[in-house]
Amino acid sequence: MTTPYHIPVMAEEVVHWLVTDPQGNYADFTVGGGGHARRITERLDERGQLCGIDRDREAIEAARLVLPNRSRLWNIRFSEAQSKLFSEFGATFSGILMDLGVSSHQLDEASRGFSYRADGPLDLRMNPAAGETAAELLARLTESELRDLLRKLGEEPQAPRIARAICRARLEGVIDTTEQLAGIIRRSVPATVVKSLPRVFQALRMAVNHELEELDAGLAGAWSLLKPAGRLVVLSYHSLEDRPVKHFMQALVHPPVDPTQFVPDLSQPPLARFPVRGPLLPSASELNSNPRARSAKLRVIEKLS
Repeated sequence: MTTPYHIPVMAEEVVHWLVTDPQGNYADFTVGGGGHARRITERLDERGQLCGIDRDREAIEAARLVLPNRSRLWNIRFSEAQSKLFSEFGATFSGILMDLGVSSHQLDEASRGFSYRADGPLDLRMNPAAGETAAELLARLTESELRDLLRKLGEEPQAPRIARAICRARLEGVIDTTEQLAGIIRRSVPATVVKSLPRVFQALRMAVNHELEELDAGLAGAWSLLKPAGRLVVLSYHSLEDRPVKHFMQALVHPPVDPTQFVPDLSQPPLARFPVRGPLLPSASELNSNPRARSAKLRVIEKLS
């Protein structure tokens, strides 16, 4: 590999709140290059078990290089984790970690197409062997569909102008590189380009990888795999990720009368508790050494009997 895979964010906090039993089963639902997972295994004794999943095969290969041989790894999505791990272990996990978003390796490898800072194919798939690319997505969406996508998944105020510019540009040829797309954005919204570029790439990445749907499935699957007193730790990096995580956890601590309104039904017993009130944020020293941690939020929930 040409770059270090990923610097684990808030690693000390993750391990502190996640690992409560050195002999327990633990799962890392976004094993990446094994950064968090390796720290977890260092807290386990010979009876402790670490399972890792990732939809990116390169991540699984990188994790194998740094994790103990007894670690179990699978190249699968969040939505596949519950069936795979339950059939192997049942609801026996003492802790599960979900580190959302995109890894440093994916951002730094131009061939993956995740970054507007380097020219590469407009791909953005976390699993390069499955699904449509961002270029294929851009080619098939109507202007209104593209505008709505940029608003919903990028929270981009300039969505109409950018969608219109992309649709005009594709009349002249296929948009299939990151530099082509970045150039269209720079020309169409020069006053907001610094914020618009990451928002557009985020929206396309989330759409291509169905990230919100996978997140919902992952949260539900992780919860079903935890044993009583087991903990779920989630790291999110923007509001579109953090909001469903917060609502999911709040609904377990205070079961709602109406899930769509998040109104708690105080007559219902809680299914979980907060070991620490969140979100926890990175320390100043971590931000100095790893600026990509600046938007991280860590939330923890513990399953009750």
